Amino acid sequence: MTAGTITNYHRTMDVSALRSFVAVCRSGSFRVAARERHVSQPGVSRHVQRLETELGVALLVRQRKHVVPTAAGSRLFAYAMDTIAAHDRIIESLARDDAAVEGELRIAASTAPGEYLLPGLLFQFTEIYPRVRPHVAVTDSASAIAQVAGSHADLGFTGMRVAHPSLEWTVVAEDELVLAVPGRHPFAGRASVDVSELKGLPFIEREPGSGTWTGLRRALDSAGIKEPGYTLVMVVNSTHATLAAVNNGFGFSIVSSLAVHEHEFDQVYPARLTGLDTTRSLYMVKRPQLDSSVAHAFGDWVLARLVKGRETIEQEGTR
Repeated sequence: MTAGTITNYHRTMDVSALRSFVAVCRSGSFRVAARERHVSQPGVSRHVQRLETELGVALLVRQRKHVVPTAAGSRLFAYAMDTIAAHDRIIESLARDDAAVEGELRIAASTAPGEYLLPGLLFQFTEIYPRVRPHVAVTDSASAIAQVAGSHADLGFTGMRVAHPSLEWTVVAEDELVLAVPGRHPFAGRASVDVSELKGLPFIEREPGSGTWTGLRRALDSAGIKEPGYTLVMVVNSTHATLAAVNNGFGFSIVSSLAVHEHEFDQVYPARLTGLDTTRSLYMVKRPQLDSSVAHAFGDWVLARLVKGRETIEQEGTR
């Protein structure tokens, strides 16, 4: 990869990746860009790497404490701004043409997407459709899926997917599970903690239907680890309660990287958990035939804004 000429200009670039690139250029930080974009820091890194691979050129370089664009990156930044603006104008213009989009939008969401991804999306959507009234039920992933399957919600946003013959799934964001470390523990401030070091630590778990804990269990199974050996001290049913418990020194826990970028607790220190693959996807789930025109419009808008070029995952093909 060079720092000069952009070679693969014929490739189609993902607007979501361009948004991440622009956010890094503006902030000078992958961490800040991830917080602004409501995605994980590894997700932003993958977006930039994808652009560099497609274009065959280095786009960013680290200087002291900041990340700055290369010469090619500066040129791409200007093009990216124009592309994103044109994309948004098209989406908003088409959206405004459909004046019939009004009424209640029923969404069931697990805590990571419900508390850290959806608020920004819904704010933007209701600016376009001011007569839409979102109703968001934040619960665990299993309950959110059940609400969509039972027609109690039109759309779901979850941290896991399960085998279900009448639901469709689309990846809308990438996330990473991280270790939440209490501030008074010697691990506080460490960049990473190996899974083998969890043995004997006091741990706060989420309820059984949590996508976060389903993701952790799957990661442990994939690594051939039956039990990490920590000591269970508490079970809670929300990300906020988990972080509050860690902040008060009850113990350690596993949370979404989206949550650790946004929380207000000063005695919670995030650390990457090594020895496991803790990356995961966040999903939009829906029934194949939506009865609600509002839900249909929002679903299409999310796909256009976040996941252009990705294919819907139909459960029949992923069991």
